[in-house]
Amino acid sequence: MGSSESNLSNAGGSNEEVAQRNQTARAVAVAIAGAVVIVGAVAIVGRSGLTKLVSSLGSKEKMMKAPGRDYQIPRKDFENSPADYFRDLRKK
Repeated sequence: MGSSESNLSNAGGSNEEVAQRNQTARAVAVAIAGAVVIVGAVAIVGRSGLTKLVSSLGSKEKMMKAPGRDYQIPRKDFENSPADYFRDLRKK
């Protein structure tokens, strides 16, 4: 067997190296697919809609738009003491 033939037989690497490259390629493909899904969701729903969707997934409590601000707060925190909320809002 010539030197070029021996190089060709080792070009793919060991089974472990090939398996590692395949695993890395699958991980990259999954990451790209996830990014495509996120970009598509942002394009369809819009940034504020996606923010509401993501924030509602992890939380069971009711949320509301913070008075005087452009974000969501837990409704119960505001309802427990609206005066404290507005007092703290003026401090900022």
